[in-house]
Amino acid sequence: MTNIVLPGSVLAGTAAELVERHRAEPGGDGTCQACGWPAPCPAAQHAGLVLASTPAARAAATGPVAPPLRAAA
Repeated sequence: MTNIVLPGSVLAGTAAELVERHRAEPGGDGTCQACGWPAPCPAAQHAGLVLASTPAARAAATGPVAPPLRAAA
């Protein structure tokens, strides 16, 4: 994966908000408290994938991360 979501970007912030909002209620029935789907719901799963592509998450999983590639001009 060569694309990296920059920490502090709007995309990373929005994904973090979605993960926080779309989670099961502790002690609940296992459904998402925001949308009612079984947790983790599709919104939380997709937002988690975005967060997993941030440099910090990738570094924790694989070690140091190379800087993103620049498109040829």
